[in-house]
Amino acid sequence: MTLEKNNDMEIALKLANHIKKPCGVNVEGRIYDIRYFYLRLAKETSQKLTNNYAREFLESVIAEYN
Repeated sequence: MTLEKNNDMEIALKLANHIKKPCGVNVEGRIYDIRYFYLRLAKETSQKLTNNYAREFLESVIAEYN
């Protein structure tokens, strides 16, 4: 089995999905979403994307939820 490397648009779409619909984490019976974790990860990742469309898309999602 070979592992395929995600292309820039796949990465941007996955991060955008996590930002728009964040998972929750249970801390002592209280649920917290982890959107801010994904926003920080997306900001770091967007600078590394070489596909301009993917970068612009991800940056627009960041701006919308920041």
